[in-house]
Amino acid sequence: MFPANSRRKPAAAPGGTRRRRVAGGLLGHLLELERIDLVEHTLEMPGLDRPISLLQLSDVHLREADRRLDRLVAALAGLTPDAVVLTGDVATRGWTLDAVDRLLGALPDAPLGRFAVMGNWEYWGDAPPERWRPVLARHGVRLLMDEVVHIAGVALAGTDDFYAGEPDAQAVLTRLAGRPAVVLSHSPGLFDDLARDGVRLVLSGHTHGGQVILPALGAFFVPKGSGAYVAGWYRREHAWLYVSVGLGWSIAPYRRRCPPELVLHHLVPEG
Repeated sequence: MFPANSRRKPAAAPGGTRRRRVAGGLLGHLLELERIDLVEHTLEMPGLDRPISLLQLSDVHLREADRRLDRLVAALAGLTPDAVVLTGDVATRGWTLDAVDRLLGALPDAPLGRFAVMGNWEYWGDAPPERWRPVLARHGVRLLMDEVVHIAGVALAGTDDFYAGEPDAQAVLTRLAGRPAVVLSHSPGLFDDLARDGVRLVLSGHTHGGQVILPALGAFFVPKGSGAYVAGWYRREHAWLYVSVGLGWSIAPYRRRCPPELVLHHLVPEG
């Protein structure tokens, strides 16, 4: 992991935030990695024909079916989003098909669809697109590689990973043709290239929020590919970026002041 070249201060959530613990119990008070929070945000979205909710999972870093996966599966039970989006690093080096199948099989039913983008660890962990796409497809999850689909009156796009892949932000923007859009992009370093035309919201992960937050100093390290963005909400003109702190870990199985999260984005018609 490497220090960011610069850091931008996060903005307040555009429509407010609610947070509650959905897994971890008493042990979650002592060991943050045992905890999962459900974080809910609201954002106005032009072009929507009705309110919708997107459930975002990021940076699960699955290896094998273990107690951590049990907690996540339990936390997903009962959630009823309109769409599910996986913003990369679902798997990591040493992942097993049993673990991935169990997680994908536990994803909530989503009437508007389930979608995923590549993360750097899919590339580095023996899950390149040609292998990863059919694994996802067996569970009704569509991999978006610089592609665009349409849901509820708006566009939903997904890019290749900024750090380990070869994204083409201009191709995505051309396909969007200025329509109101949500874009999934694992590494937030691509945000500056995407924050134009009709893009209203970019959903990313990758950083783990720094994984360990130091008092007064904040996140000591973030990965390459993060740009100036560590965690939470950022704005550039009309476009918003949300960087999820994700669910897993990298380097060491430890988190401090940065609990794992599932994120439910409530998108409502503008005005």
